[in-house]
Amino acid sequence: MSQHTKQNFSISRAGSGATRAMAAGVLTMLACVGAFAADASQGDPVTRAEAALDAWRMDEVGALLGNLPDTVEGDYVRGIAANRANDIDTSKRALQRALPGLERQDPARALDALLTLSDDYQKTSSYADQARTLRVAVARYAGQMAPEALAGVRTVLALASALSDSPPQTVSFAGETRLPIRRNPLGTLDVEARANGVGAHWMLDSGANYSVVSASFAKRLKLEIAGEVSGIGSITGDKVNGQVAIVKDLRLGTVTLHNVAVLVFPDEHLHVKLPKVEYQISAALGYPVFQALGRVSFTGDKSVLLGSKPIPATDGAQLYLDGLTPVVTLGVEGTKMPFTLDTGARATALSHTYWTTIQDRASGWARSEHEFAGLGGTKTVQKVSQPEWKALVGADEVVLKDVEVDTQPKSGGDKQPMYGNLGQDLWKNAAGFTLDFQSMRFKIDK
Repeated sequence: MSQHTKQNFSISRAGSGATRAMAAGVLTMLACVGAFAADASQGDPVTRAEAALDAWRMDEVGALLGNLPDTVEGDYVRGIAANRANDIDTSKRALQRALPGLERQDPARALDALLTLSDDYQKTSSYADQARTLRVAVARYAGQMAPEALAGVRTVLALASALSDSPPQTVSFAGETRLPIRRNPLGTLDVEARANGVGAHWMLDSGANYSVVSASFAKRLKLEIAGEVSGIGSITGDKVNGQVAIVKDLRLGTVTLHNVAVLVFPDEHLHVKLPKVEYQISAALGYPVFQALGRVSFTGDKSVLLGSKPIPATDGAQLYLDGLTPVVTLGVEGTKMPFTLDTGARATALSHTYWTTIQDRASGWARSEHEFAGLGGTKTVQKVSQPEWKALVGADEVVLKDVEVDTQPKSGGDKQPMYGNLGQDLWKNAAGFTLDFQSMRFKIDK
């Protein structure tokens, strides 16, 4: 997620090590994975699949799917796995089948199922259904959630409630469209868009849970505020207040998005001031817009192509979702590690979770303090610089130099088990890259 427009709406099962958040084709493909097939039938497949989901061992999850029983627990795991694959219809059906039985016999899984259903509804702009689902979660299971998690659920509930009467987001295409992009002073990418007839540059930020506009820009767009929202997470860990509104029409070349939900923040919360850069963010396109576009191909810093051809299932790396955050599993030093993916981040940053795996050999690495700014203010963190970092994106190796590693947990603790956030330097020396939310693939173009 971009440090500049970061919003924290993560809601997870109480006591779980990760938020439970794969399309039908992805599930079929994963079910055929052979790496773990030899022992997939040993032990309880539900328990093993849950442990694999918590650790983001997605190959193991795929190998276990075919062995799940036709029980309440089996449907529960199928629903969670389908949500991660962006197969929303399958996820909803499985979780709705499982929920009555879970509510009778397994409150922890029932809460998890409700929170995952909420995410399914949000991804289809079914805000009223999302609000109804979260009200049930809060009314019945508030006691199972840690205070911070409960506060996060209530923030999402407030957003969904404010949008309950809003029409769903839709998109219409009139063929492929290629748009020029530019780097703004923060080093992130902007694209020209027309919102409610007003042309402006919008930051491209797949890591933001929602699209964002400043209060002054919202006035230019003549937005009607649908509701007030408090307790929104910021880059400093402090909570900030905002509003939610609907942009009726957002045009990107020949593509038109309708009824785009945006968060509205005071200008000062989107004013970035660093030692060498000062910049006012007016607008940013978040993950829900990327998902609606389906497939987005970037050509260096020059252009973005919307409506391109699908990526073959054998190309690139598998793409997953942790709630509204894209996740890619890369091969690092012979181990598969999950990383969040953020088009709004200029550089890859490795997490404290990753640091715990390599700190014993990092005594000679350069150390530094870094100040960064974003929604809510500025923050100083301690980092080291890994001289060379290699990763496999599918079958292709990427080598990065001097990659920053967090030596301290983030505010609120690490989001286990993510090993870092992938930024624009991952494809800097390539022709471009493609995010395909239909075939769920991420590909770096040579």
